[in-house]
Amino acid sequence: MLDERDLQMIAKLLGDQKQEIMEETSRMLAGQKQEIMEETSRMLAGQKQEIMEETSRMLAGQKQEIMEETSRMLAGQKQEMMEETSGMFVGQKQEIMHEVVALMEVEVRPKFDLLAEKMDLLAEKFLPPEEVEDLDSRVDVLEAVTRRNVREIGRISKELEELKRAQ
Repeated sequence: MLDERDLQMIAKLLGDQKQEIMEETSRMLAGQKQEIMEETSRMLAGQKQEIMEETSRMLAGQKQEIMEETSRMLAGQKQEMMEETSGMFVGQKQEIMHEVVALMEVEVRPKFDLLAEKMDLLAEKFLPPEEVEDLDSRVDVLEAVTRRNVREIGRISKELEELKRAQ
């Protein structure tokens, strides 16, 4: 059987081996940890790049979809607004036309009626065209007679002056 000393030696050997195993395990774990950290870092960097690229592609696609949808929505809203505005303008145009007609009835028509009455009164005062032509003919005759009378009076005045001188 083993005595106390043997047991102490075995314990010492086991303690030394334990220390060596612990140190070796620590070195191995440190190396493995470093390798694992480096490998993980490489893997994460690659995955990060892939994720960034995939995210970028997805965002670009979503951006395009959003832009197209926004464009469609705006076009629809624009069309609705144009139709609504057009309808409003038609209604306002009709309302304005009714107001203009009412204004003309109240303001313009009475003035035109008065103007027409005055024109009728003036027309009554004028001679008909046939009578004006007859008057023109008579005036022409009177002018011719007046010219002849003026010449005759001039001739008679000269004769009177000559008679006065001769006396």
